[in-house]
Amino acid sequence: MLSPIIIPLILMLITSVISFPATADTAFKPRVTILVDDSYPPYSYESNGYLYGIYIEQVRLAARKLSEHYQVTLEAIPWKRGVAAMENGEAFALLPPYIHKDKRPYIWPYSVSLGAEDVVAFCNPGITLNNILQRSPQRPPINIGINSGFLILDKELNSAKNQGLIKIWENKDTLTNIKKLSKFRLDCYVNDRLSTLMGFDSVKKEIQTLDMKQFKEDRIVLSRTAHIGYTKDNGDKFPYKYDFIQKMDEALLTVQAQMNK
Repeated sequence: MLSPIIIPLILMLITSVISFPATADTAFKPRVTILVDDSYPPYSYESNGYLYGIYIEQVRLAARKLSEHYQVTLEAIPWKRGVAAMENGEAFALLPPYIHKDKRPYIWPYSVSLGAEDVVAFCNPGITLNNILQRSPQRPPINIGINSGFLILDKELNSAKNQGLIKIWENKDTLTNIKKLSKFRLDCYVNDRLSTLMGFDSVKKEIQTLDMKQFKEDRIVLSRTAHIGYTKDNGDKFPYKYDFIQKMDEALLTVQAQMNK
């Protein structure tokens, strides 16, 4: 049986442990996972199990500024799977979508801009997407390749698609599309200009007989900004959502200001 002196001491010890405030080192920090397109150089891509890219470095630097509050993890994933994870409510964030409020209502809000991109069409000789709506419906449709899961057609091309003037082929990534374009299995390829040009260089190293003069930039399709897109879910699954978004935006703006000095 405990003595009358020991019992108060035990109670004091229990009380002190319960009421002792957590330090910064022991405080719980939520783990936040951002899904990242694994095949979109030079913006975000995976190589030998490591993530690289212009947007990746921005977000990594910003994440360091949030390290006292959050554990941020970047997870590489094929783009179409990443979009599906957002649609199914499985994922918190995805990098780097354009803003599509109507076509992707399950993504909202978006971060500050990570950068501007020009979506262009590269076509084989004798093919053009200019004035596409004036093309005779009696002619075979123009075969256009895009990356799987990308929403990068403007109103004119969407209208041409609906009228059967063009046919859209979704392929795994930039390199796959360029190889098909080089073999004339596609007439045109639509994607970000810089990403496509880097893809041409990569394919040229693999296929040394490739004639780069075969491809011509036909037209600018879209000019858009890229972002981190967040889940629209405001439930208990991600209670830190708005605090994280605010802190990440502030950190990204700071990083961008430092990079532009």
